[in-house]
Amino acid sequence: MRGLVAGGCLCALASAGLCAEPHWPEGDYTYITVDQSVSDALREFGRNVGIPVRVSDKVQGRLGAGMPIGSAQEFLEWVASRYGLVWYYDGTLLHIATEGEVRTETLRHALDDPAGARRQLDELGVSDPRFPVRFSGGGNVVSISGPPAYLASVKKSLGILSEPSASGRMVGGGDRDVVSVRVFRGKRAASENVPVRNQQ
Repeated sequence: MRGLVAGGCLCALASAGLCAEPHWPEGDYTYITVDQSVSDALREFGRNVGIPVRVSDKVQGRLGAGMPIGSAQEFLEWVASRYGLVWYYDGTLLHIATEGEVRTETLRHALDDPAGARRQLDELGVSDPRFPVRFSGGGNVVSISGPPAYLASVKKSLGILSEPSASGRMVGGGDRDVVSVRVFRGKRAASENVPVRNQQ
């Protein structure tokens, strides 16, 4: 089980206050199922450990018998690894999405102090080392990568209200702008920022 929790342990290994971490119950998490949808099992998991869970409607698959015994976090990481899921805890809700929903958005901002903005994200418990937030060195552009709930939390914390539509709406002016594009490679989804020419 140790290898299955590497992603979740990144938060624990980071400095205190860097990201919100669920208060996992101590001891083994025992969950017995014969045939249940992954979505229902994850919601039941949230009820059992006392953490509200919001599962994306894109999560599919079914759980059967033979799940390994481990801690609550290990159970979550096992399900996520097996079914291609990612999770993000915003301090209140545990959001669970598919790997295919992870994307990168590049947006313009009006922040005078990007370093201060990073500290603000850390202090608010929004930052997550698994999902990068990058500020451009010489411009007012920020690149945010992660599942939808994480992107929304970062943008809200930074006061960035604009959000590209699913069709890839341009987010800036000029002849060449940046859009968020999902690029699928095998089972995983990556994101690339692709310059496009304004057709207007």
